Amino acid sequence: MDKVKLYFGKVKDFFKWFVGTKFAKVAGFILKWLYRTINFIIRQALLILIIYSAIFSVAASYALYRAFIYGYDIYDGVAQLKDTQPEMSKYMEALRDSNPNIEIKHTYVPLDSISPYLRKAVIASEDAGFYFHPGFDIRAIAEALDANQMAGKTKFGGSTITQQLAKNLFLSGERSFNRKFKELAYALLMEHELGKDRILELYLNYAQWGKDIFGCQEACRTYYKKSCAKLSVDQAINLAAMLASPGKHHPHMRESQFMAKRRAVIYQNMFPKKDSVLVDSLRQLMAPIPKDSAAKAKASEKSIEKSPAKNPDKKPEKAPEKNSLKTSEKSAKAPAKASTKKK
Repeated sequence: MDKVKLYFGKVKDFFKWFVGTKFAKVAGFILKWLYRTINFIIRQALLILIIYSAIFSVAASYALYRAFIYGYDIYDGVAQLKDTQPEMSKYMEALRDSNPNIEIKHTYVPLDSISPYLRKAVIASEDAGFYFHPGFDIRAIAEALDANQMAGKTKFGGSTITQQLAKNLFLSGERSFNRKFKELAYALLMEHELGKDRILELYLNYAQWGKDIFGCQEACRTYYKKSCAKLSVDQAINLAAMLASPGKHHPHMRESQFMAKRRAVIYQNMFPKKDSVLVDSLRQLMAPIPKDSAAKAKASEKSIEKSPAKNPDKKPEKAPEKNSLKTSEKSAKAPAKASTKKK
């Protein structure tokens, strides 16, 4: 025990001596300065983190609120289209604001009152994959980008029927990423909430078919003096062909190269080769429509129905055999008479 006490006593004396040296005083000062500095830095960092988290929480809450309002406005606008339809589209309102003297012609009709030829022609013209994509067509967008790159300017957009409807009903005509984002959001929501048939019905009723003509019903009354439920195949193709440029073209422009190309593409998309027997030929479609086209169509249908009735296994094919028998009998009798005369 005495040795232990003696040892700790020496250690205690050493520390007393060391504390009194200049080195210990300088080291102590440095340690105190480091402690205070680190403590200050940690306190400031914690304060900054608390302030940042508070600001981030407020900003995130505000952003979520704005996103909710933004999304709800889009959803509410689309949800209302399930059972009701607006009196005018956004594009129609913009057209009226730019020209107050214009008288917009527009009549809404349900889908079952629209000719199936017109439905098929419009799909073949504007969006061949309408019933297969979710509201946007990546392949059409890629093709449009390639075509624009080759042309050196933006001429094609690759928008689907759903995207065109979203633009006409809700958006302006400006070209910006914000507008394209909204168009895509509207298109996806419409595909989910409305369905393909309802989208097609709205598109046909709000599409522009002339400078002041909107909707297929008014287009049919203006150009053909009939209801859109009574359109023929060629009339439906003519109306669908003008959708790409409704302000400059009309269905009766037979000499327009633009309309001729559009008609050809629509016709080929609507009627593959195996189905083209029952419709007018493409050459007849491009030519002026004759007045007696209905009578010719009926006569051609009757001839088509009668033509398969012939069968080589039926009795009429035996007629040549009777004729051959008669000729053989005559030929057999003739030499007999000749021989009797010689005798």
